[in-house]
Amino acid sequence: MIRFVLLGLWLSTLGVVAHAQIEDYYRPQKRYTTPVLVTHPDLVLSKNHWYMGIEGGGKWNGASATNNLLGLLSPQKGYTDSYAGAYVGYLHNLKWALEMGYTRNPSNALMGVRASPSFRYRITDLQHSIPLRFKWRGVKLGFVQKRSGIYVSGGMVWTPTRKLQTLKQFQLYGLSRSGAHNGVDTLIVENVSYTTGRAKVELEGGLEFVGRIGKKFEIVAYGRMLYAKSAALESTTQLFVNSVEENKSVLSLQPKSYQFGVALRYLFVRDTYHSNYDL
Repeated sequence: MIRFVLLGLWLSTLGVVAHAQIEDYYRPQKRYTTPVLVTHPDLVLSKNHWYMGIEGGGKWNGASATNNLLGLLSPQKGYTDSYAGAYVGYLHNLKWALEMGYTRNPSNALMGVRASPSFRYRITDLQHSIPLRFKWRGVKLGFVQKRSGIYVSGGMVWTPTRKLQTLKQFQLYGLSRSGAHNGVDTLIVENVSYTTGRAKVELEGGLEFVGRIGKKFEIVAYGRMLYAKSAALESTTQLFVNSVEENKSVLSLQPKSYQFGVALRYLFVRDTYHSNYDL
């Protein structure tokens, strides 16, 4: 009797297990929905790729003068102008990159001239430069967004178009009474502004934040400092009294200049990432 009871219990358990296995086999799997990009697990398939970008922002040049020519000149310490550029680069292992491109490279100096009437005198030089830089990712921002990070860059900017060239000039004439006999002196102020033909190579250092905004797009915010051993732009002003040079002032660009702006990059990859949520 006991054997019949045990056999019945074993057969009923077997039926329940078989029924559960059949139900699990035919039950459709639940599909997860893809979350927003900020929390998307970024599983990078291509860590090495080419990219191209465009950038734009401002460039600040500082300037200084040897003297103010007896109060006649008032040089402005700095001037900011807009600039733009484009480049191509190669990123390896999401860690370091090499980059080369083209930059529309302006240089400016500004000073006030106390005449009758007074006026502002701006010297502008537009050159075309080729930057070559190396970048290394120093900080990775978060485990999820593997492409976002802070990069440190270093390199050089070559400007082959720089040459010795006169940009603009002006002359001022006046009379002055001096001496015990109230003699009349003739005053002449002559200015000539020119590119020196130097500073064809500048050293560059920078810091940039790279953020991924799509599968094949990145946005970059950056700041860079450039150092030139010689001044690329100068403005010489001379004061003549009765045809004799009495004083001279030279306005020169400072060796350091700064660039800041934003860039947009396009990545040349088929698939930047895939997600476990979409498998």
